[in-house]
Formats: sequence, structure tokens, C-alpha cells
Amino acid sequence: MKLGAGFVLSALVFGIVALLMASPRNSSDLPILFRSPPAEFRPLQIIHGFDNLGSDTQTIRKRLQELRALGIGGLVVNVSFRDYLRSEEQWRLFLDGLKVAEELGFVLWLYDEEGYPSGAAGGLVLERNPNYEAIGLVRVIGDDGKVRYEVRRMFEGTHCTENVYKKRRYINILNPEAVRTFIALTHGEYAKRIPDIGKRIRAIFTDEPSLMTTYIRPPEGALPAIPWVEDLPNEFRRRKDYDLMPHLESLFQDVGDYQRIRCDFYDVIAQLVAERYFGQIQEWCRRHGIASSGHLLAEEKLLWHAMYYGDLLACLRRMDIPGIDMLTSDPRTIVVGHSFIVPKLASSAAHLEGRTETMSETSDFMQRMGIMGQKRRAWLPEMKATSAIQFLLGINTITSYYSHPFGDQQERDDYQHYCAYVGRLGVMLKGAQHICDVAVLYPIAGIWVNFYPTALSMYQPHPSKRLNEIDEQFVHLCRLLLQNQIDYDIVDERAIGEAKVERGRFRIAGETYKALIVPSTDAIRLPTLKKINELKRRGVLVVAIGEIPKFAASRNEDSEQVRKLARQIFTDNAWVPAADGRLIHRLRDAGCGVPIEPQNQNLWVARFRRGKLTLCFVVNTSTEPVSATVYLPNWKKASIWLPDSGEIQPAQAENEGAILKVKIDVPALDSIFIVEDA
Repeated sequence: MKLGAGFVLSALVFGIVALLMASPRNSSDLPILFRSPPAEFRPLQIIHGFDNLGSDTQTIRKRLQELRALGIGGLVVNVSFRDYLRSEEQWRLFLDGLKVAEELGFVLWLYDEEGYPSGAAGGLVLERNPNYEAIGLVRVIGDDGKVRYEVRRMFEGTHCTENVYKKRRYINILNPEAVRTFIALTHGEYAKRIPDIGKRIRAIFTDEPSLMTTYIRPPEGALPAIPWVEDLPNEFRRRKDYDLMPHLESLFQDVGDYQRIRCDFYDVIAQLVAERYFGQIQEWCRRHGIASSGHLLAEEKLLWHAMYYGDLLACLRRMDIPGIDMLTSDPRTIVVGHSFIVPKLASSAAHLEGRTETMSETSDFMQRMGIMGQKRRAWLPEMKATSAIQFLLGINTITSYYSHPFGDQQERDDYQHYCAYVGRLGVMLKGAQHICDVAVLYPIAGIWVNFYPTALSMYQPHPSKRLNEIDEQFVHLCRLLLQNQIDYDIVDERAIGEAKVERGRFRIAGETYKALIVPSTDAIRLPTLKKINELKRRGVLVVAIGEIPKFAASRNEDSEQVRKLARQIFTDNAWVPAADGRLIHRLRDAGCGVPIEPQNQNLWVARFRRGKLTLCFVVNTSTEPVSATVYLPNWKKASIWLPDSGEIQPAQAENEGAILKVKIDVPALDSIFIVEDA
């Protein structure tokens, strides 16, 4: 998308203002702020309507004072869900509550929907125009055995009916007019009613917008569907320079040149979702001096990325504050399951755009629903560890759905401790520059090649064995690196194409990497592969894992050239058969990651730069205390900062040549900062 000079200027100004808001003034402020974190670094509580706190200003003030006393730093709010966007009485109560919250010093975000998924404006968009409803293209076999394709409205069995909030028909996020109407009815209405909105509202939170061509609970007679919008054939031809319509069967069946056609199709879908939904919201927000944020649906698996968005990273890139939701507060479930990958995706998207701020909507939903056993609220150690793991993976703002502020005295006391803990993590990491040595290619093209729609539930394995292999091997690789104290960013093909190579490293926005890992995948763009070849020739460590690409990720490129070049690049030291110790040794030999002794897969480590200080953040993901020695090249002395108490202690350290050896003791499910002393 081409952006006008005015939009670029407003984006630049927004970025500067956001950076100033999110960062301590200088490094000397850090000890004071660490002991007593200001509101801007503490969790924001999602309360939705002020009418949930009371029906008059006096009662709302009292309840907000109680929340402030617990150490909550901000609020995520919206006009009441009751008669949503329609009631003048509720608008009055909302504006009165907003004024009180400002007086009490809360950081304020807006939530953009009655419940979720965002985009419906509480049903008003489809009331305005029913033709804006979500549609899909289905494949139908007639009585005569002939195949035909039909456009159908998508509702039953999708996220429209299977979300927790309510069954509600939903818009087509590929339709720019539908999204424009949503923005006018929602964002536009807030802007009309809140004077100086850009000075009063920090960000706007959008919640789980998505395509609706995937089934969660398939209804009887469900048919496989692909995303569709009226102008898709024209947009496809404009972007890919060939006609999609003769190739529709290749999107449903493994026929014709299906590998490359699917890559082109889902690339276009991803572009349209990113531009027409997230891009339009981002542009509106930037014009009004507000950050766009929120989170997407089903972030844990590459398969789901293709189903719901085409390309998750492409959509996250169009958020000023990329966000996620973390529905469990069981830290062990996070690190051994798929959830850990979600914060890393959001922070990587921010880094690819040269930004630092990210957000997590964090809750103990799984625990409270009894999905993981007995119904209960999360315990304080679990909550702290959940936040620490996310901050290590690049999150630095928490929007909280915890109900502890409304619980008994012990739960409120625990929450006060939690808010201070998160605040200290925020003081250290919000606005800090991430440092890592490794980039991991986002292998979404390998998913596209093997993906075709089914009438199965999203929770059932896809019939393509190869697709599932690519998905699982990617998650395994990403966890293996963290278990060996090798931090990384996940980078897409666009970022590799834009990378600058210098002195055996390559730079993307504010990040610099020594190594590029290409996970097992079936497809890649030919220009990307040529750029990887250049990186390798100029001294970057390049390693492919398992099966190397064999298809061009576009019908406009030659698969034979991809196969030939891939075989040339990924030979000898540039290939390993699996993500295991051989890969780790290769990365260690190149100086990647943070060495520790003894090796312990439960200690996860990430580095950041805060002003003139370098920070090494260590999280113990296990239920037992861990002791280790951390090896920090080119450090001379260090101190230990404890988020749990706010204490700062001298480090037990000794110099060995140019390496500082720091002995650490990390309590179970807790974290520490090793800070390089100036």
C-alpha cells in the first residue's frame, strides 16, 4: 500500500511520542522506578463498561479508588454493552467514568466491540447493510457429478456461533466497506464524544477479528470453504498478474499447479486482511494520535494462521502495539505446549516494524472454566511466572482479565503484589531494545502449499501429514532454542528481502542477527532464497533443518530454480536433519545465545538494552529452584535486580578474561535481572 506523506509523518510523530511514554527518562531513574513502578508500567484492568462498577459517578469513583489502591495502572474500557452505542444515558455514564479514571491517574485504553469478535459494532454494521456479512466460496458436487462453486454466508459452526460471548452474525473482514462502516460506528463515535481523544486515550483494543471460513463445531452438511469477497478475482489478477478463476479446483484438491497457486491465493488473502481490517484501523488511529492494538484468534498453530488470516505476521505488523491473549496462567502448560510461541510472534512482528511495545490480554480463563482440572482462580506464583515468561518472550504491557481485584482479601493482596511485580518487569523492559543473535524464518508458505479447506473442526488434525509435520517441527525448533538459552526473532520473507548485510551479520529494523535458521518447509519465494544465498556468502551462519524448499511460493516463479538453488545453499554445515543438539552446537560455535553451566532447559534467557545498560533477564520455568553460572562476554561487573521484592543486590561474579561469570539462584517460577553496571 502506498502511503501519503501526511500519514507517514503522523506515524513518525506517533512512534516518537509512544517511545517517550514507554521509557524511563534515563538509566539513573531505573532503581527508583524499579522499587516503585509508575502506573504506565503496571497492568491495565479490562473492566469494559463503567456500569459494571456502579450506576452513578460516586459509586464508580469509590470502586476505581479501590482498584488504584491495588496498584492497577490502567483500564481498558468501553461504553456499556447494554444498548451498545445506542443509549445516551450509557454514553453519559461512560464519559463521567472516563473523567474520574483520568483524575485518578489511570492509563486508558478503549475496547472496540460489544463482546467479541470485533467488527460487528454490536450488530449495527449488518443492520446498516446485510450484504457486509462474512462469506465463503464452497465446492459443491451436483447430482450430475459436476463440481461448481458457490458463494455462501458463513455462520453456523464458525467463530460466529462458537465464541464464549454470544452467537452473532459477523462481517466479512475482506470487505473494505464493511470495515469502514465498523470504524465509523465505533471509533468515529468515540472520537465525536471524547474531546482531545488522542491526548486521553493511549490505544484501542480490537478483539479476535477473523475470517469465518473455518469450522469450530461443524454443522451437519458443512462444506469446505475458502475466504471470499466480491472483488477478489480482480484483486488477485492485479496483484499476481493471472486469472484465479480457472484454478479454483487447485485450492480444494491436489490438482494442477496447486502448490504455487495456493501460495499466491493465501498471500493475497493475507494482504487484504492486513490492509482492509488492521490497516484501516491503524490508519484511523494514527490520524487521531492513538495506538492500534488488540489480538487475533487462534495464534498457536501455523495451520490456524493460514485458516483465519492467511498470514498472522502480516496482520500483526499492522498493529502499533501487536498483541496476544494468554488464556492460561499455568506456566508449565505455557512452556511445554504451544502457547509460548504466541508472545514470540507478537514481539517479532513489533521488531520487524522497528517498534518495541507489545501487549498480552492475560487471564486464568482455563483455570476458572475448569478446563485444566478444578475450577479456581490462578495462584500468585502462577500469575507471576506467566507474566515473567511473556515478558522474556517480548511482551511488555499486560491487559488483565484476572478477577482477583473483585475477590476476597487474600486475592486482593495477591493482586497488589502481582501488579507491583508486573510493574517492575515493565520498568525494565517496556521500551527496551531487544538483543538476540538468531532469526527463524516464518515458514507459512510451507503451510499454504499443503493446505486445503475441510469440513473438520479446527481442533482436528488436518488431513495433510506434511502440513502437520511443518507445524509441529516449527514449534519444536522454537522451544529447543529457548531451552538452550538462544533467543531469536521470527522473521518473514519480506523482512529477509529488506535485510541489510554488514560484517557477517544482517540487520532488520533495529535488530541484528548472526544466524538465520530455515525450518523444514516445502516452499519459499525465489527472491528470498537468493537473498539467503547472499547472506551465506557474506558470512552469516545459515542453517536449514530437515526437508528443504522444493516449490516456488508463487506461480510467477520457477520451482526448478528454487530446488536447484536450495540444494546449493543448504549443504554441509548449512543443513542439519533435525532440530537437535547438532543445531545447538553449530549456533554455539557461532557465538549465539547466552552460555550457562550447568545446562538447564528450564532456565530461559533474553537480553535487552535499556539506555546505556545491558540487561540479561532470566526466568525459571520450573517448579524447583535453579542455581547456575551465566557467562557474559565483555561485561565487567553486574548487579542482580529482583522483580519480586524490588531489591537490588551485588552479583556474585568473577572475571575470566573478557567474560564475566555470574552465579545466580532463581527461585521456582520466578525471575531475576542481571544488569551490567556502568
